[in-house]
Amino acid sequence: MRAKLAKGVGLTVIPTTQFKTTRIAIHFLAPLNHADVAARTLLTSVLETASQDHPTQSQLSAYLEGLFGASFGIGVGKEGRLHRVSATMNLLSDQLAQSDLLAQGMAFLKQVLLRPLMVKGRFDEPIFAREKHNLTQYLESLEEDRQTQASLGLQALYFQSDPSQATPSFGTPAGLAQVSAKHLVSVYHQMLASDRIEIVVLGNVEASQVQTLAEAFDFAPRAIDDDALDSDLPLHDLATQTVTAPVIQAKLNLGYHVDTDYFGPKAYAAIVANELFGGSALSKLFTNVREKASLAYYASSSFDQARHMVTVQTGIDAEQRDVVLALIGDQLKQVQQGDFTDEQLQTMKDGLIANRETAYDAPRFLARIGLLESLWPSQPHTLQAYLDGVQAVTRKQVMQAAKGFALQAVYCLQKEVG
Repeated sequence: MRAKLAKGVGLTVIPTTQFKTTRIAIHFLAPLNHADVAARTLLTSVLETASQDHPTQSQLSAYLEGLFGASFGIGVGKEGRLHRVSATMNLLSDQLAQSDLLAQGMAFLKQVLLRPLMVKGRFDEPIFAREKHNLTQYLESLEEDRQTQASLGLQALYFQSDPSQATPSFGTPAGLAQVSAKHLVSVYHQMLASDRIEIVVLGNVEASQVQTLAEAFDFAPRAIDDDALDSDLPLHDLATQTVTAPVIQAKLNLGYHVDTDYFGPKAYAAIVANELFGGSALSKLFTNVREKASLAYYASSSFDQARHMVTVQTGIDAEQRDVVLALIGDQLKQVQQGDFTDEQLQTMKDGLIANRETAYDAPRFLARIGLLESLWPSQPHTLQAYLDGVQAVTRKQVMQAAKGFALQAVYCLQKEVG
């Protein structure tokens, strides 16, 4: 069920008896602005730590434990051109608990989001200082995770003309350093007043009851942007960057622009083409670069539909960089030229279908589909639509899709030579 609670505020209810739990997700979505992502991430930490009704983390945890061990968290992410702050809660179903946990859970989220712990109009200073310190340490520690460093480095290189897409969804240490207690309050009020809000509830629930509980948040109407939500960066000259670090294994990552529509026939062809290229353990990158040639410790690719982008991730010996780069190009060329059997093509389709069917057994995934349906309502999001779309992809369409993979960025993290 889909309901409009106010302008810019939507509710999606997914009644199902498939699970023993109820999942509630409240999403705040704003146009990506690289200057605010660190502040919005810090805001999630401050909000989920304490509220006026539960002023300490131990009190908040004790309350959740009293709800039959309910789980709760607030996180961030990107949805194409949007930045997302999501407050989620998982509860035992009312039927199994023989209690009104859904109502209690919705009331708890309302308290956390609308009654944060503030003193004289500012977030509690010790909590603000502690959470800012903790987040700073976390962001700085990411550079020690070399795969993450390479992944973020490629993203920054690929989107160098678009700072909002180049910036990680959780921000940077430099961005976080600029966030003051006063600024965080401003970001909080802006989020409540201006962000598009999508509420998704999944479980053995009555839609009418969920709507009544959701209306109690009393979110005010807000203007929302009707522009395209996916991010399609224009083609540009190939960008390359080599960064040195004390690594044993070099990280060679590539970024390709993909000529695709977000949910149409082109998208399904690109999904299958990526699966053949490097998206599975039976792909050309894994089979030929990692296994047969033994030129990579790992080699795979992933497709980000909302950003029209395929990324390749490899771990290699730095002196083999040019050889590996050429071999990766050869694998893509094979897909473009149709150098794969009908059996291989069907195997890729079967793998994609099996993975999607398995995903539909997870409440988190089904709730995510509910969010996608609210953001892209004109597109089909059902399991059957996906299965039909994948199965309908032809050899010719895969080849054409692969020809639409245009190399745009090459990022290498390696040990300093000499």
